[in-house]
Amino acid sequence: MAKIGRKKKEICMFAPYFTLKDETMKRLMFLVAAVLACHSMQAQYFCTTEGTELHYVNYDEIGQSLSDETMTVSKVEKVDGKLQAAYYDKIVTTKAKNNTSYTLFNWSYDGANTVCTEDLMYGPYVDSDSDPDKYNEAARLGLLEKLKFKGDNSFTIKDGAKGGESIPDRSYQVVRNMLKNEVNVSGAAYMGNETISTTAGKFDCVKISYLQRTKIVLKTTTLRVTEWYAKGVGLVKSEAYDTKGKLDSKTLLVKIVKK
Repeated sequence: MAKIGRKKKEICMFAPYFTLKDETMKRLMFLVAAVLACHSMQAQYFCTTEGTELHYVNYDEIGQSLSDETMTVSKVEKVDGKLQAAYYDKIVTTKAKNNTSYTLFNWSYDGANTVCTEDLMYGPYVDSDSDPDKYNEAARLGLLEKLKFKGDNSFTIKDGAKGGESIPDRSYQVVRNMLKNEVNVSGAAYMGNETISTTAGKFDCVKISYLQRTKIVLKTTTLRVTEWYAKGVGLVKSEAYDTKGKLDSKTLLVKIVKK
């Protein structure tokens, strides 16, 4: 923005010598600069407008609604040159008692890569009747030790990734409800770009697919997951299929509410 301001000042100094064509070119230059600035602001695959609510519906294998999610954008800031935002996620399961749970997604963008990490400690912290507003790094580290979290559950979306380009494997483990959960993500790759339409709008998305294996004690579940992410938004759609190609679950962005 500073560069645009300086350019405007220089043009004004020589305004008496401008022709009509020069003035038209000047306006065109400013229009292009404004468009490029907007594109730059939306380069990251997450929303940076605080208070915005992203509403999702999760469906089961036969298309029935399982739960509703509301992600609220918060704590948008720039730290060490990285743009950051937090998505506080409230999940309400339909037709179930004690049906509300919480999680937190932390996003960052360094100018080339969007990184998202789900904070798996936030849910247990809220479930323990602790004040959500007092959740901090000390609380997170304490729960990391208590729940024996190990590994890496983040994922990265590269700017300009080409279809077929691979994504590094990752894995993590955590103890939930006194049971050890092990999650392994492998065979991940970019699948190109695709336009997705939902009740929330029409989105140009990058498509990602990966194999997710989840082991709880002796039971292992393997799913092929495909996800679509839009710049300035985040997740728009997700589908998971079992090893026989049968739909296991689906998630859709259904509404965006800006405060």
